[in-house]
Amino acid sequence: MSETPLFFRLARPTYGRWLINRFRIKTEGYDLVPEKGPYLLLANHTHTLDPFIISATFKQNIRWVAGAHLFKYKILRKLLQSWVKSISKQQGRSDLETIKSISKGFKEGAIVGIFPEGTRTWDGEPMGFDISTAKLVRLFKVPVVILNLEGSYALRPRWAKYRRKGSMTIRVKRVITSQELATMKLKELETALNAALAFSFVEWQEKAHVPFIGKKKTEGLEKLLYLCPACHQKSTIKAEKSRIFCTHCSLSFQMDDYDNLVGETPNGGKVDSLPAWNRWQKAYLRVSKERQFPADRGVLLQKGFRRRFLLLSKRFTLKLEPTRMVVHFPSRLKSGFLKDLDALIFDFAEIQSMIITVKSTLEFYYRDQLWRLRVEEGRSMLKYLELYKVYLEQPKEVIEEV
Repeated sequence: MSETPLFFRLARPTYGRWLINRFRIKTEGYDLVPEKGPYLLLANHTHTLDPFIISATFKQNIRWVAGAHLFKYKILRKLLQSWVKSISKQQGRSDLETIKSISKGFKEGAIVGIFPEGTRTWDGEPMGFDISTAKLVRLFKVPVVILNLEGSYALRPRWAKYRRKGSMTIRVKRVITSQELATMKLKELETALNAALAFSFVEWQEKAHVPFIGKKKTEGLEKLLYLCPACHQKSTIKAEKSRIFCTHCSLSFQMDDYDNLVGETPNGGKVDSLPAWNRWQKAYLRVSKERQFPADRGVLLQKGFRRRFLLLSKRFTLKLEPTRMVVHFPSRLKSGFLKDLDALIFDFAEIQSMIITVKSTLEFYYRDQLWRLRVEEGRSMLKYLELYKVYLEQPKEVIEEV
């Protein structure tokens, strides 16, 4: 029998109740949820507090699969492991120990929660996942409960500096029983999971028309938007209160209470939403031969060591090039590990995985060594991740021509 930790028994009527009131949370379809475990809980990932928001609405404890980077902080690791019974997962890499921990939980009658997309959405649109998720679901052979978090993205988007006032709904989208799961072919299961989890904030908002109020709604958007759709300049987008503009051309938008962009792109183009803008800039990276970005001022460089990170520098410049990232150090600040280095070069060809974690920190494995990078406020780390993805997608001969 799975046991509810003391922490959650204390937190649910206090912090949990506060969350429900603070985010004006409604629930739909909870009568379909099994009364007890074991079962697998899947949801789209929109907000940093998603695990706590969902747990606040459940009577039973949920063992959430959490990013391994959270377990590198001593106090937080103790909280996650001993009190909440969370399961560690190294994002971007396969992890046999995670699968073993999940299996152990199911044997104990637990409810295990997973966000299949692996990371929070940047623009409210689905992040997607591959067939490995369907294989994982079939492996465990337990019922599957699929949730949609509706509206939670806009309460505080991943890129935003400030929270907004609004409401959200947690909806049970589908329940797949063990019997039904046993009859489904792998491709059929993958299709069903994608259909149930592929939640689009833009499509939902067109029907729901729920306002999200904030005086500084756009501030922080530089984390998401790194290309101007009018002049195609890089790192020139700025955000102020509810305005988005380019410092190089006349592009300017206002964001309304429904997250629509009001305004027109100069030169006859038009971008009416953040997802449309984000799709355009990713497509531009794929076809453009001009992939050099202005250097960013770095504020954090760390190297992984056992369960923690070693701080190497807080002052450097980071340059994004078509096939690599280059870290340059001021000569007067170099010492220790950096003393004899003019630069650190991270070739995309030798990076095994790359993700963006808390505070827009780039975390990646280079030659099997874990590294972390962060740049100053007002600049985007997302462009590094997206250009790395472009590198992986394109044939080697195309990359060498760039």
